[in-house]
Amino acid sequence: MKISRKGLSLAVAAAMPFVSFSSMAMFNGADARGGAMGGTGVASAEYLTASFYNPAMASNYTKGDNFGMVLPLVAVGVHDSGELYNKVDDFQEINDELGDNPSPQELEEWREALRELDDGELDLEAIIGASVAIPNRYVSANVFIKAQVASMVMTQIEDSDLDNPNPDPDDLDSTVQGLAGGTVDLGVTLAKEFALPFQGQRLSVGISPKFQKVVALNYLASVSDFDDDEYDLDDHQDKSVFNFDLGVAYKPANNLTLALAAQNVIKQELDTNISFGSQATFLVEPQYTAGIAYDTGWLLVAADVDLNEREYFRESSYKTQFARFGVELDAWHWAQLRAGYSHSMTDYSKDMLTAGLGFTPFGLFGMDIAAQFGEDDHYGVATQFVFMF
Repeated sequence: MKISRKGLSLAVAAAMPFVSFSSMAMFNGADARGGAMGGTGVASAEYLTASFYNPAMASNYTKGDNFGMVLPLVAVGVHDSGELYNKVDDFQEINDELGDNPSPQELEEWREALRELDDGELDLEAIIGASVAIPNRYVSANVFIKAQVASMVMTQIEDSDLDNPNPDPDDLDSTVQGLAGGTVDLGVTLAKEFALPFQGQRLSVGISPKFQKVVALNYLASVSDFDDDEYDLDDHQDKSVFNFDLGVAYKPANNLTLALAAQNVIKQELDTNISFGSQATFLVEPQYTAGIAYDTGWLLVAADVDLNEREYFRESSYKTQFARFGVELDAWHWAQLRAGYSHSMTDYSKDMLTAGLGFTPFGLFGMDIAAQFGEDDHYGVATQFVFMF
């Protein structure tokens, strides 16, 4: 198997512990509806998906809402900024054909293919979730589960290979490393709306205490020795902790919402397993996001901005921070058309265009789908099924 294909296999396989448990923001957003609207949701999430954005939005329901479910939510995003998939695939073919006495032309072609791999990176993120919501005027409550994993496949090319006049294709110092880290959250969201002593103004507050499983995995190998059989999911490290999210939402008028959310308030760190002397630290740090939304019933306009960067691994410079914008057109609560844009505030990701559809016949059940596209082979897709009674 080619290393490039193994890179994708590693990223997908790294998500399997979380998938089984739940049965880098490469995907921008936490659900299909928000993902179609640029990743917004802090001030615009419905009560069904409040646990994924802002606990205070669990009080964002209408008079006829009594019970709802999201089951399931699935989202995947991939970012191959340097076309690592194709470049490693090309090198692997050349490396396999390099004989004991290569010609100067063959050797130069081999070196050039190896140079193309230097500092390459492939990032993948997967999200799986579900929620059960019971909105009411006393204390709105959601029970939710969410598994989220970020995986990175990186290459490091050594001068010792490039300068070797007679390289051994089966014994190279250059390496491929796969890092994966993620969380599985199982918790409950509680939210309460209060009428303020100013005409028409309301304030909602929410909290999501949750049991959190943190998992991290590291796999380092020489380019020449990278093998499916040597990769073992059982090598991953994990720990179970307590964490919580907080949120507030302020409505100065019926159509306008201002909100602030804090996710993973308690910072967590987890060292990966040691692979050929290499170890990394996966980080789960507080994430603060502010949002604003204007909703007329048939038109929703929303904007979110991350107030701090998100860092995935201490040893990696990859960080994300976004400003997001989205719109939704709602046709009598039967069909929704959505679009959005997310602007990257760091150099490690790119701006993305987003779009999606919602189908909710009779306002009782339906499906949301979303697609995202950005430069440098940056793609994302999501879908979810919703039930409302």
